[in-house]
Amino acid sequence: MNILYYQREISSVTGLWPRVHFLDELKRRNCNVFVFNYLEYENLNQANDELLKYARKSKWDLFMTSHGSNLLFSETIKQISSLGIPSLLICFDNLHAPFMHKAIAPYFDLVWLTSYETKPMFEKWGCKCIFLPYAANPYTYFPVYKEEINTVGFIGTPYGSRIEKINDLVNAGINCTVYSGKVNASGNVGKHKKSLSDYYNILHTDFDLMRFPIGRKVLAAKYYKKLLVKNSMLSIESENLNVRPSVTFEKMNELYSNFALSLGITELWDTYVLSKPIYKLHLRTFEIPMCGGLQFTAYVDELANYFESDKEIIFYSSKEEYIDKAKFYLRDNNSTLRRKMKESARFRAESEHTWLRRFEKVFERLHL
Repeated sequence: MNILYYQREISSVTGLWPRVHFLDELKRRNCNVFVFNYLEYENLNQANDELLKYARKSKWDLFMTSHGSNLLFSETIKQISSLGIPSLLICFDNLHAPFMHKAIAPYFDLVWLTSYETKPMFEKWGCKCIFLPYAANPYTYFPVYKEEINTVGFIGTPYGSRIEKINDLVNAGINCTVYSGKVNASGNVGKHKKSLSDYYNILHTDFDLMRFPIGRKVLAAKYYKKLLVKNSMLSIESENLNVRPSVTFEKMNELYSNFALSLGITELWDTYVLSKPIYKLHLRTFEIPMCGGLQFTAYVDELANYFESDKEIIFYSSKEEYIDKAKFYLRDNNSTLRRKMKESARFRAESEHTWLRRFEKVFERLHL
């Protein structure tokens, strides 16, 4: 199968994650994926023109992208469709940013939504949709069991609910380890000075959020947090908190395997301050179990359908249960139980939550 993939690709963890995740798996399925990187061209007009030339000069079984109309012109996707090439739009952020795809989504043969909540919106716009969550590549993420690290581990930038969750554990006397390159000596997360374009983007995002129910809830949480949370920083001086530098993909894989518990955060942005937060699953949700790690996270109905509670994942539904379960599962005499749960999590992830599994359903819908 020959796939033409229109993608912004830069040399960074966020810029290359599609290659590490689903592009690698597709190639292992004997799919020839050509990544058309629009950044290699002088401007978007030239990139769209050259994309059409690529679409015409070879036989493609599928065209796919995750970009909106600000990067891929509606006329471009119309002409690609006129060539008889099946098209797939992957909406990774459709939960909180559905409008970025509104102008072009109806022109695709299939729209892949990674969150189900805004599916009615896309269908109202005339889209044929399929809902499939994120996944993880079993060849990139796999168990590397060494000496277990008796801690609740977190890899990534701590902000919002992440800071609160970590501090709750640390203040309860529970050992936590955070790997991040953005925490300063005071426990604050470094922030860059905002430019005029940054403020414009914030206003544009807020306007879009006002246009649909979930967005309005996200926006309300943003301003509620400003009133409720005056200062948010990690309890850096606590002996129960270890903050270390960022790590490579390979080291992240090893850490997820060997953390006694890996903290999963699913509350979307500032909605953690609400009595009923909005939850969104992330790549980390599937990377942790694929590494043979034991995920420790708030209960979410959707996630409970993917992994079995207290056998493949650990859920909590309150702050009290959060602390109690952390203490229980970190006990030395529960090491065998943790290992068994980790192995079960890997088995479930490898059996049901690979990118290939997701794409098989997409290919079936597109009759490929």
